[in-house]
Amino acid sequence: MNKNSKLKNIFLETSKSDLYINYNIRSQFVDLEKSKKYIFKKFNINNKKILDIGCGTGSMYSALNEKFNIDYTGIDLDKKCILHAKKKYKNKAKFYPYNIFDKRIKKNSYDVVMIWNLFYMLPDWKNFLIRAAEVSKKWIMFDNKIKFQGNTIVDKDLSYQYYHLSNRRNHYIIHNLNELISFFQIHELNLDSVFGYGYKMPGKTSARLPISKKDVYVGTFVLNKSKKKTIRTGVRLDAKNETWTKFKINFPGFKI
Repeated sequence: MNKNSKLKNIFLETSKSDLYINYNIRSQFVDLEKSKKYIFKKFNINNKKILDIGCGTGSMYSALNEKFNIDYTGIDLDKKCILHAKKKYKNKAKFYPYNIFDKRIKKNSYDVVMIWNLFYMLPDWKNFLIRAAEVSKKWIMFDNKIKFQGNTIVDKDLSYQYYHLSNRRNHYIIHNLNELISFFQIHELNLDSVFGYGYKMPGKTSARLPISKKDVYVGTFVLNKSKKKTIRTGVRLDAKNETWTKFKINFPGFKI
């Protein structure tokens, strides 16, 4: 709970809640971003048990329910949005006012953990992703903002977006792709393979960034957990033969 305390207030911004409650934002499959549609075409989530982190009013459930038969649970810090989702979808899906670190969410309890339109706002993204991997049995899916050059900047005075009508800055983190690839291989995540798909960031943005927008990509990732516990070694000669996480990264102009 403490790990998320700094985020709680801004994500409870009333203007955000009202927007999601009063407008059906991305509540139809056709409205989803190209990167998400591509992932759902490539990875079959039919009949999967899903945890959607930062679900808001449940618009992702509405979109996915058009195409798939899913056992859906959504969690969000915003109790107002959760209450709205419960009233709207009743017993079709489950919604709780939890964060990902809540002890009521058990390890290996979901086939798929999803993190949509949130990851690039998380300064504690490493612990967040490790926790998501603990909860998932198979896949962790999330979207992100990506660059190829320069370090990842986690500083809401330098890389930020004003959050709805709050007049407060929130993190808008552009992750270095090579740094992510390195992090994906730590033993705590226990990943067998990683799939990534991305393209140049389209359209305009209200974010203020320390790099040119033309160098920013929208990326969607699927992390596939290993069925065996991962043990990493190094320094020793036999470590050179170790099988590490496998990658298939499809970003224009990028090579591992």
